Amino acid sequence: MVSTVITRFKDGVYEIELNRPDQLNAVNYELVSDLAAAVTEAKNDQNIRAVLLYGNGRGFCSGGDLKDFGIDTTDTVAVKEFLQKGHEAITGIYNMEKPVVAAIHGPAVGAGCNIAFCCDLIVADESAIFSEIFAKVGAIPDMGGLYFLPQKIGMHKAAELVFTGKKVTAHEALDCGLINEVVPDGTAVKKGRALAVSLAKGPTKSFGIAKRIMHQATHASLESVLEMEAYGQSIVFQTRDFTEGRAAFVEKRKAEFLGY
Repeated sequence: MVSTVITRFKDGVYEIELNRPDQLNAVNYELVSDLAAAVTEAKNDQNIRAVLLYGNGRGFCSGGDLKDFGIDTTDTVAVKEFLQKGHEAITGIYNMEKPVVAAIHGPAVGAGCNIAFCCDLIVADESAIFSEIFAKVGAIPDMGGLYFLPQKIGMHKAAELVFTGKKVTAHEALDCGLINEVVPDGTAVKKGRALAVSLAKGPTKSFGIAKRIMHQATHASLESVLEMEAYGQSIVFQTRDFTEGRAAFVEKRKAEFLGY
């Protein structure tokens, strides 16, 4: 049986490839379970220093598989358990103290849109499309969409995308701060991989602490963030990578970070 998620590890980067190409990587129970398992592995393996997430076939992810979620959608308990499995994947990516890069081509809509938005950095092909398409089928955004959107683009713009389900082009997504970079068609995965490899050579511990503080900063006071920064810096100063970075600066050479 073909796995709905394929993983690879090379150069410190753990690649997670959504693998239901005939269904545009639509999310069903099997895929979301496999994704959650892959994210847990990436989070726990200290040899993994960055993650790259992308989709196989014609697009990143077309959202939930409306034809077959792999559960009984009339059973409220089954629906909640299905979404909770998705929550494992989303919170795993969001809280992972390592950089996570999403490379998007084709559609990233519905749940697929929000799986992308929970990543730290997003690179997209010029023809990529994003959409909170849920309203068009009478649903509400899930997989963290109602959390990520207002933070990224503000309440009014988020409401527009949620209520209308309108398509957002890659350039429009870049302009409003939803993604980081637009690249020529067919190159998002290559560009995302190069970015992930570069990040995997960085000070992983420092990245992780900075990521954790940035997430808390969205709902914390300045004073609280300053305290978190001071605490985080006191930890980072004890790392091998800080010692190496400091020495490299003094010696006018490139630092060689090992991630701890």
